[in-house]
Amino acid sequence: MNHKISSAIGEIVEAQGSSLTAAEAIAKLKERFSDAELEEFYKALNFSNLEQAVQAIINDIKG
Repeated sequence: MNHKISSAIGEIVEAQGSSLTAAEAIAKLKERFSDAELEEFYKALNFSNLEQAVQAIINDIKG
């Protein structure tokens, strides 16, 4: 599941461009994944919330 969500974040970044915010990405993720899946995702990555996990991945993708 983590890979699917990480891939989805990558797709969102590609589609939205470098101005994408974590909040915008989270809104898109919530259209595709359940709250339980998203909670499992950020906890598996050892973040305390979804926003931190998404922001870290966005930052990593943007370089």
